[in-house]
Amino acid sequence: MIFKIVSLLLAAYFIFAGAVQYNDPDPLHWMLLYFTSALACILAAFDKDKLPLLYAIIGMAGIEIAATVDGFFDWLKTGNENLITAKMSDEKPYIELGREFLGALISLVVIVWLWYRKRPKNSK
Repeated sequence: MIFKIVSLLLAAYFIFAGAVQYNDPDPLHWMLLYFTSALACILAAFDKDKLPLLYAIIGMAGIEIAATVDGFFDWLKTGNENLITAKMSDEKPYIELGREFLGALISLVVIVWLWYRKRPKNSK
């Protein structure tokens, strides 16, 4: 029961994260990542999730992480701005990239968690 509640709460988070991407300069791939992550959480809550979907999301999140990791490290080097409340600007692209990196990382962690509980078990 706790797993179901947590999965549905995570799905709500991912739906919200996807919905707020509408005004992003590159919304489609972020919406796809977040909405498919939400779908995976909903399916997992009802024990209907499938490994191929989880593998696809892991791949999508990995690509997004790879695309934004430099910006995240640039943000870490500055060390004095709150990533959540700082205003984005052309002079500070690391703000957007840092946020995107963390969003993809959250998706990856959640989906790996779902994969871990669903993965094939080796019988000895």
